[in-house]
Amino acid sequence: MADRTAGLTGDADPPVRRAAGATASVAVVLAIAVAGVVAYLTSSAHGLHDPVHALQQFDLFYLDQPAPLAEQLGLQPGRPVLVVVCEDCQAPDVDAQVRVTDDPDVARRYGLLTAEGRIGPGYAVVDATGTLRYRTFDPAPAAHSEEIAVLLDAAR
Repeated sequence: MADRTAGLTGDADPPVRRAAGATASVAVVLAIAVAGVVAYLTSSAHGLHDPVHALQQFDLFYLDQPAPLAEQLGLQPGRPVLVVVCEDCQAPDVDAQVRVTDDPDVARRYGLLTAEGRIGPGYAVVDATGTLRYRTFDPAPAAHSEEIAVLLDAAR
C-alpha cells in the first residue's frame, strides 16, 4: 500500500505548467491585438477618417432621412445622386447624378461642415427615392470612384 503515495508528489506539476501556458497564450493574443490596432492607426486607411472623432462615419448605409435641399440641388428622383461637398476638388466619374457644391448651408445640412467651419471635402449618397443614405468626409473623392460606384449601385 505504500506504493500508491509515491506518484502523488509529481501530480501537482502539470496543472501549474498548464496555467503558465494559458497565461502565455493570453499575453500573445493581447500583443497581436495591440499590434493590429497600432498598425491600423498608422496606416493610410486611418488617414481618411476625420481628426474630429465625433465626425467620423461608418462605411455603410446608416442614414434614412429625406435628402436636404433636394430642390435647390436639382436632385431628380429615380436615380441615385452623389452630392460632393468641397471648396476645391474634382468630382468622381460615376454613373449617377453628381452635384458639386461649396455652399456652407449645403455642407451643414449634409453634415459635412466641421465645427471649425471647414467645408468638406466629402460626399453624400442619396438613393433613387430621394433618401439620404450615406455621408463621409473624404480628402479626394475623385480618387475613390470605384468605392463610390459600389455605394451608388446599392442606392439604385
